Amino acid sequence: MERAGFRAVNVAAVAAEAGVSRQTVYAQFGSREELLSQALLRVVTEVFDDVNARIAATADTAEYLVELLVAVRSQFRRRAVLGALLFPDGGSPLFDDELMARAKPAGAHFLAPLVEREPRLADRLDDVVELLTRIGVSILLFDSDAVRSDDDLRAFLRRTLVPVLLP
Repeated sequence: MERAGFRAVNVAAVAAEAGVSRQTVYAQFGSREELLSQALLRVVTEVFDDVNARIAATADTAEYLVELLVAVRSQFRRRAVLGALLFPDGGSPLFDDELMARAKPAGAHFLAPLVEREPRLADRLDDVVELLTRIGVSILLFDSDAVRSDDDLRAFLRRTLVPVLLP
């Protein structure tokens, strides 16, 4: 997936790479889609662990929000397979009309601790999840000179997002 994109992944190629027969791959995974799903699940689990470690060290709610978005973008930049998920012409299995429906549970996972840190967000947590998921997807898809480095992104989020969410 990382070297050739999602379209290039097929059972024959995986079997050849692993040095096993196609039947072995089918016996283990059942289908190409299940193979992709299991591979992505492993990567996403690693990403969640890495992001959770970074945000756990934040001191306050504002830094939690900022560092969450910076950490997620950092992971997408470091792991080519995640970046490939964002572009439909690469054969991404995730990019369709349901992208937000799948992204919001991940956003909710990372944002749930906000209510403990900032109880006044409890009554609008669904809106916060929606907003930050949309902002997160935008950060992943669209880069600019204003937010190219992690420090630039942090400064931008502190100036723009934190005042809106935590007035």
